[in-house]
Amino acid sequence: MNLGKIACRKCVSGGFGLLVSCLVWAAPGPVGLTMSKTITPYMTEIRYEDREPEQPAYISRILVLGDRMRIDYGQDDQGFILVDRPAGMVWHVSPGERRLTGIASGTVKDVWPKDWILSQEQMPSEQGVLSQVRLNGALCVEFKSAPLLKNEALLLQEFRRILAANQANAWLATPEELRQPCSLAIDVHAAGIEYSRGLPLAVRYWDGRSRVYQGHDKRAARPELFELPAGYSRFVIGGDQGKAERRQPRSSQTR
Repeated sequence: MNLGKIACRKCVSGGFGLLVSCLVWAAPGPVGLTMSKTITPYMTEIRYEDREPEQPAYISRILVLGDRMRIDYGQDDQGFILVDRPAGMVWHVSPGERRLTGIASGTVKDVWPKDWILSQEQMPSEQGVLSQVRLNGALCVEFKSAPLLKNEALLLQEFRRILAANQANAWLATPEELRQPCSLAIDVHAAGIEYSRGLPLAVRYWDGRSRVYQGHDKRAARPELFELPAGYSRFVIGGDQGKAERRQPRSSQTR
């Protein structure tokens, strides 16, 4: 798949898209990866079948080790997204360009219109709970959740929340006639809502995107898959870069 052709909406919905296309402003920064102090011999592998409108389906692999998460297509030596929860950072790693692009968490601007109403309904369903989220009555996302891998689901939710401030900036930079109301609702106002009730078994978005759970396994931990490559150029978007730098281990800053 050509990453450059993937719209930015995918990277905020949890799929592995070209994260750089979502960025509003970029500046060089030395921020690195915060290493987890928790040592575990296992990592979790979750597999989803993701689909874009009028595009063939593909498998996304999600690896979780402690408080770090890697999202890729299943290839160890290809590009990936890395979520560093303690640092409040999401990184897009591009081996072809030898480039690291990071989004730092920040304060979400108040861009929610006062007269918009977001509602959520839940109903029992086989193997879980079916939830529907509507904006002013229009369906934005429908998802079926099960009480599986709650810690991993929370990390996926945090991934979406880290991106929310940058998505608010993107919303403000988009001409009003091109704005999608459900995008503001799901990517900013209620970012990560589809992961709020546990691991989603299936997700369907207003614009035709979908995600279907394929399975999960425990694997022997491979910490090297959660490292940022050395020698790549770095660009950081959003957040307080000074604070972000101070909360990184010095070894990761100079890597």
